[in-house]
Amino acid sequence: MQNIDYHASPLSNERLGQIVEDSASEVYVFSCEDYRFNLVNRGARENLLYSMAELRNLTPWDLKPEFTEAAFKAMLEPLASDRTQVLHFNTVHRRKDGTEYEVSVHLQQIKTQNLDPVFFAAIQDVTQRNKMERELRAVSGRLKAILHNTTMAVFVMDASQQCIFMNSAAETLTGYRFEETQGKPLHDVIHHSYPDGRPFPLHECAIDRALPEENQVTGEETFVHKDGHFYPVGFTASPIRDDNDVAIGTIIEVRDISDELAARKSLHQFNESLQMKVAEAIEERKRVEEQLLQAQKMEAIGQLTGGIAHDFNNLLQVIGGSLELLARDVADDPKARQRLENAMGGVARGAKLASHLLSFGRQQPLQPKPSNVGRLLEGMNEMLVRSLGETVEVETIADSGIWNCLIDSAQVENAILNLAINARDAMNGIGKLTIEAANTTLDQRYASAHADLEPGEYVMLAVTDTGSGMPPAVLEKAFDPFFTTKEPGSGTGLGLSMVYGLVKQSGGHINIYSEMGIGTTVRIYLPRTHSAEDTKVEAPFSHFPHQAVSAETILVVEDDEIVRATAVETLRAFGFGVLQAVNAEQALAVIESGVKIDLLFTDVVMPGKVRSPELARRAKELLPDLGVLFTSGYTENAIVHSGRLDEGVELLSKPYTNDQLFQKISKVMGKMREVEPAPEPMVATAEASALRVLIVEDETLIRMNLAEMLYELNAEVTEAATLADARSACDKDSFDVIITDIGLPDGNAESWVTELLAAGHKGVIISSGHAVDGELAMHVEAKAVGVLGKPYELNDVERCLAERN
Repeated sequence: MQNIDYHASPLSNERLGQIVEDSASEVYVFSCEDYRFNLVNRGARENLLYSMAELRNLTPWDLKPEFTEAAFKAMLEPLASDRTQVLHFNTVHRRKDGTEYEVSVHLQQIKTQNLDPVFFAAIQDVTQRNKMERELRAVSGRLKAILHNTTMAVFVMDASQQCIFMNSAAETLTGYRFEETQGKPLHDVIHHSYPDGRPFPLHECAIDRALPEENQVTGEETFVHKDGHFYPVGFTASPIRDDNDVAIGTIIEVRDISDELAARKSLHQFNESLQMKVAEAIEERKRVEEQLLQAQKMEAIGQLTGGIAHDFNNLLQVIGGSLELLARDVADDPKARQRLENAMGGVARGAKLASHLLSFGRQQPLQPKPSNVGRLLEGMNEMLVRSLGETVEVETIADSGIWNCLIDSAQVENAILNLAINARDAMNGIGKLTIEAANTTLDQRYASAHADLEPGEYVMLAVTDTGSGMPPAVLEKAFDPFFTTKEPGSGTGLGLSMVYGLVKQSGGHINIYSEMGIGTTVRIYLPRTHSAEDTKVEAPFSHFPHQAVSAETILVVEDDEIVRATAVETLRAFGFGVLQAVNAEQALAVIESGVKIDLLFTDVVMPGKVRSPELARRAKELLPDLGVLFTSGYTENAIVHSGRLDEGVELLSKPYTNDQLFQKISKVMGKMREVEPAPEPMVATAEASALRVLIVEDETLIRMNLAEMLYELNAEVTEAATLADARSACDKDSFDVIITDIGLPDGNAESWVTELLAAGHKGVIISSGHAVDGELAMHVEAKAVGVLGKPYELNDVERCLAERN
């Protein structure tokens, strides 16, 4: 690991800290003295369900049930004494709720000239990987059990004819233990002499010819037992080939035929049966290995796509929201309107791409309900014919009595349409497309060949075309993202990968069968549900009224400043009253202040100690009638579990249009509302225009925002970022109003406020995101000090100024 540059710029150190915070690995830093945690990144905190404040009071052995304090310190002793650089071990972590997960730990001690040494741990959650490895070991164990429990003696020799494996039957047959055969050719151990005592040279051995001639050799020979007696055997010697089809060894199957010469035929059948079992076990192990590699690849790509989608959707939201707001300003300019429509089309295409990425990564929030696939196909007939054209014959076949399955119908329709369009392209626009739906049962034998599949009852969807088919090389990569055989610019390569992700996220299975020159069939298996079909249809929303006004107040919680500003401006344009907060902690402070709030509109993924679902729960406890609407470009399993939205949760995925935002808010509130016209813009009072105001705030963006509001009220503004700057400003000038935060970089402002009050100052206002307590609370109660609770708006600032004058 490279040393951290502690003399680097604050920006680079801040970037490095963000990289550690956002790392896919769990990162822990703890003291070499008391073993207390100094730093635990977000991935670890969310997995452990502990806050950073809680973790600061814990030690590594508090999280590792397999270790006592003494055992853990003893294990770290080689690191502490510099006898080793890195420790790697596997163990178990216990979450706050008592559940456990398996981890792989890389631990090292980091020392710098200016800081105390610390232990740095990079940890991977390997629960799923270990599960797959255990399955692989189980398959290997079955192969070993087959070889050691068969009565057939099995030898494996390398290219120099030295034995590298003997099963139990081989040891019994020869009288030798495997270890006794090491160091010389197996021939020299058990086949060195003829029965008449003559030496048996290796070059005359038929068994040996299997390797140089690279052919299977079958015959009978006479072996020499360890005790010296000779016995007849029947053998089969087969070359072992590497991936390049080069012989690298020999596998020999041997049986004692002393009492079985008359049963030669039955023994031969037994031999064939054994070979088949060995081949099946080896093939099964190979399949599990391939599935393990595929699972690791999909997991890595899923993490990548989720991160990309989050940032991409935030950008699209800012662009799309701003364009829709701008559209009102250029309504009378046809050329500008056309350009805006082109830009919005680009936003829509970007949103579709992000949606496909999330779908492939199995992170697309689904809203499943019991549905009948047969009826879904009936409703798609007209759309399929219209989309594929008249030269493609479309036939849909659905068995009677199709079972219901738990699916997101809109997403499944989109998947079927994707498959149909792929089929049309494979047929060059001319051919027959057949879509079938039927009930089926997948047994244990079929499920065992697919690690991600449970045996049981499924609804099968088959999409078959009469196109050119796929060669094996294409078929192997068909589900890989961005893989396409089309010309550049003719497709993204995300169609099939999106279908794959949706099916897996729905708990199903998908297979492709293709034959060159005949066509392709894609079969989708969706798990059956015994729940009754949900036939409820939501009433359609009317189009967004662009001059809508409402009496409700919405609290917007969003950490991205540009996204938050766009949402706030849009909601105000609707006529809603809007409050805003940059994180969950600030939002709770607003809610606890008692201000009237009708709807909480919050991003899912935000920094801070309080997660969005917890914010919503605590807000509902304080305001039972509060509506809650989540928004996100990537949910990170906060409100989506097993690919499905938690019950009762409303989610508006980024990017969204103004229409979608208004309709979703109306749905959450229970009805579309007719509201009063928006209030007239506030005009600064003459009283406020003469005010001289000192702002004391260390957060630059907050200070600049408040200053702009005060300029709108025609106030003269002086800014200070610390207590020292504030005291210096007061020594040089006098102010009608002082607006100050409590927690400042160089101390708490409480004593300074007390000094101002003692000096007779009547224009002091506390601006804070937390409740005012202690001595300051007494001054507030006595109305000697005003309170401007964060977040605030222009009318809040105007009100506070009026109260202080």
